[in-house]
Amino acid sequence: MRRPGDTRLLVFLAKNALIGVLVGWALLAALLLFDVGRLGQLWLASEHRIATLLLAMGGFAVTFGSLAMGTAVFLLPRE
Repeated sequence: MRRPGDTRLLVFLAKNALIGVLVGWALLAALLLFDVGRLGQLWLASEHRIATLLLAMGGFAVTFGSLAMGTAVFLLPRE
């Protein structure tokens, strides 16, 4: 039985979300660095580079953070 102040599950989810966010940002950096599908050229040619990068980072963070958290929850052992 869980105690009222037990935050192990929240810490577990936060760690997995952080891992997912970092993996997503690494993938975004690789896509821009290796210019996959001319994505890097398009980003460098944009007049709104900062806004574009922040929006892409947010999208990748939400997507990969959610994916990592969901995967971690589904892989928890059943009691």
